[in-house]
Amino acid sequence: MTAIAHATIVMERSYDASPARVFSAWADVESRKHWSAPAENIRIEYESADFREGGRDFSRCIEQGVADYTAQVHYIDIRQDRRIVFAEDVAHGGVRVSAALTSVELSPRGGGARLLLTMQIASFDGAEMEKGYQFGWSAALDNLGSHLAGANS
Repeated sequence: MTAIAHATIVMERSYDASPARVFSAWADVESRKHWSAPAENIRIEYESADFREGGRDFSRCIEQGVADYTAQVHYIDIRQDRRIVFAEDVAHGGVRVSAALTSVELSPRGGGARLLLTMQIASFDGAEMEKGYQFGWSAALDNLGSHLAGANS
């Protein structure tokens, strides 16, 4: 049995969009589908999405030829245009591989927004999920910036 690997990952981004627009891109599942996939050969499909305190999402991260990752998200605390806190349970090929507590904090910065994302992860397969979170969220937050810039056009 692999020991649980614990990690805290902190990421920060600045966007040329108001905190309200950034928050809206998280709240709207159709927007999330566009920016949350970390690579062009990966897609995110939501079987259910209930963005509200106490709400739950169920999604699949699909990559051709690889067993799906499934994520169940439970929204713990949501403050309009300011923060989102959620717990996430991830399975790969039907086997639970991690649990995480994630907080997203939004604040004004200049004419745009500062986003601070903090993840506290318990990885049940050694350090592999920590690497996956690092890669996936970094790419998704970069995609969010592109999505917001495209919405400005």
